[in-house]
Amino acid sequence: MVLKSTLHKNSAYDFTKLQLGNGSIFAPVDIWHRRRKILVPSFAPKYVNKFIAVFEAQDKTLVEQLKSKVGKGNFSCWDFIASYALDSVCETVFGMNVEMQRQPEHPLFNAFNEFLKSFVPRIFKPWVYSDAIYKLTATYSRQEQMKEIIYEFINDLIYKKKAQIRERNGNEAGTNNDPIHTNQLKSSVEFLINASFTHEELREEALVLLLAGTDTSAAGISTTILLLSQHTDIQERVYREIQEVIGDLNNPLQLKDLLKLKYTKAVINETLRLYPPVPFIVRDCIEDIILPSGITLPKDTIAVINIWGIHHNPQHWGEDVNDFNPDRFMSGQIPKAFMPFSHGLRNCIGQQYAMLSLTTTLVTLLRNYRFTPATNLTYDKNNPLRISFDVTLKHVDNYTIQIENRDKM
Repeated sequence: MVLKSTLHKNSAYDFTKLQLGNGSIFAPVDIWHRRRKILVPSFAPKYVNKFIAVFEAQDKTLVEQLKSKVGKGNFSCWDFIASYALDSVCETVFGMNVEMQRQPEHPLFNAFNEFLKSFVPRIFKPWVYSDAIYKLTATYSRQEQMKEIIYEFINDLIYKKKAQIRERNGNEAGTNNDPIHTNQLKSSVEFLINASFTHEELREEALVLLLAGTDTSAAGISTTILLLSQHTDIQERVYREIQEVIGDLNNPLQLKDLLKLKYTKAVINETLRLYPPVPFIVRDCIEDIILPSGITLPKDTIAVINIWGIHHNPQHWGEDVNDFNPDRFMSGQIPKAFMPFSHGLRNCIGQQYAMLSLTTTLVTLLRNYRFTPATNLTYDKNNPLRISFDVTLKHVDNYTIQIENRDKM
């Protein structure tokens, strides 16, 4: 009711404006509405389905990069997964392969991680809520350094994309060059360029798409792998389904097959239920909202939608709410209490994109590898994952696992 009734983000999100500008995820409603309307078509099924080839190609690089860790004991899979996610998002947002997976020491990757971690602490420090005071801090100075690296990278991609479009249009003189109608559009940024966005607007949206797409996808994939390493019986059940539906390792991934992986999807959903990358949403009530219970949220109330709490409420999920039990999603009906991608008009625009990325990556990795628990790190309902919050929920022990070749089982 709240998420459908008010689209206004709380002022807490204003802390991001200093560094991210008016990217649509955090922007005021008027800015968000215009930009979302333009971006929505780029996430239509006919375009998102084409991204499977991008995900699969990047996953093959990920498989190669992980070879160095096979049989070598404990290691953190985070950097591997995060660099895969960054490569995939860059290629789908800009239509360019930046090959970040092959450049683990690239300054952008480190800047990206540090940049993300620097936002949340300010929320819990009221004495730096003022931008004037915050700009005097060492944290702000460091953010500016990281932002410069990220902006330089994004600016370069925008200039290259505009040059590609000019070249393409020049080669197609006399034809209908509207990429939406020619079905040539393959990246979100092209929609924004076609809508005559200014360079600053392009950079704001590209930055938010990169940040949101990379961090949430990496968290979802890494957490799923970590949980499967702890629940090898569930991992093998997923693998058997993949073998039954897709078959030989050399068979390419197709959308029709990915959609048949019901148990695999249930595993992903259960991971997102237990550990939603975005644990809460804050909205401002600009008018009275009468809830179905009869309770009224008065105008000017700040409403916090606790996704973590909803996902762990026994009233919705039963007494085994803390168990990792994918079968709860096998009935075919997803409960309304499941909202890892938010709800209502201002929900996550890339929900289908994210699920395809997670599914494709999980399938590719499990066809090649088997994941086992890290030494001395066992998790269950009495000893759950320890997590922290820096824009998204992250594993405190940095997703430590072990890995074996699938063909050596």
